[in-house]
Amino acid sequence: MELDVSGLVCPQPTAVVRRCLAELETGEELVVTGDYPPAERSIRRFCYKHGFAVSEGPPADEGEFSVRIVVTESASLETTVPAESADTDGE
Repeated sequence: MELDVSGLVCPQPTAVVRRCLAELETGEELVVTGDYPPAERSIRRFCYKHGFAVSEGPPADEGEFSVRIVVTESASLETTVPAESADTDGE
C-alpha cells in the first residue's frame, strides 16, 4: 500500500499512517512519502515504538522523504496505560 502525506504537518501524518497500518496484516507493507521532515521523524519514532520494521523507501523527489514500513509479528497499535500506584490508602 502507498500513502502520500505531502502537505500535512504533525500530528496529522502519523495519525493517517496509524489508520492505514491498522488495516494491514503481518508481512504487509506501507510506503509513505511526504514533504515535511518532522513528519518523517515522528512516523519513524511511532513505528519503532509499536514494533513495526522501518527502512528507507524508494527514492523520493528532492525535498521529500520515503519510508517503508512492514508489519511484523510483534507490531501492535495497542496503547498501554501505566498502572496506577498500588498504594491507594493515601500513605
